[in-house]
Amino acid sequence: MKRALCAALAAAATGCASIQISPERLEQSQSTIRSAEELGAADVPQAKLHLQYAKDLERSARRLAANGDPRAHTVLGCAQADAELAVALAREAQVRQQSQNAAYRLDSLQRFEGGTP
Repeated sequence: MKRALCAALAAAATGCASIQISPERLEQSQSTIRSAEELGAADVPQAKLHLQYAKDLERSARRLAANGDPRAHTVLGCAQADAELAVALAREAQVRQQSQNAAYRLDSLQRFEGGTP
């Protein structure tokens, strides 16, 4: 009887040893991290910071899930949010650079045509 109870408890404990994070959520997080990297987030200080947060949080979420910690879902959500912020910051830096380049070209054209001193 005691042996059967111990076996049942061991089986129950083993069954609760990990939490399942859906493959879709993991893929979405990884995809957003890749997008941030491809957009040059590593070259934008604030984007680089949030990209690193996203990577760290994703690893933590996987570790928490493996240990059965229900916070894994929340941590993965935070990783996704940081990855999305890194994407937005990288895009904003690209648009800002394009805007500065356009303003410089316009200024050069105006000076060339004698429009402004």
